Amino acid sequence: MSNVYKVLKTDSEFLTAALRQSQVDILERHGDLEDCVIDCGGPVQKWSPVSVKVADAYYMRSEFEFRMVLA
Repeated sequence: MSNVYKVLKTDSEFLTAALRQSQVDILERHGDLEDCVIDCGGPVQKWSPVSVKVADAYYMRSEFEFRMVLA
């Protein structure tokens, strides 16, 4: 995982990541795997106020952190 990233929080940030086809890493926010990388996904495919689709998998926005890899 890259050390240079931007945490995606807003719809406009998800839109930017989707348009750039940027690599997005998914980390768990809570529980036993807190701050662990769950998936080194791929580009954002869809998003809603509730979930984000990355690499054909859906993740709940409230449960995961999404990091757009910058370098």
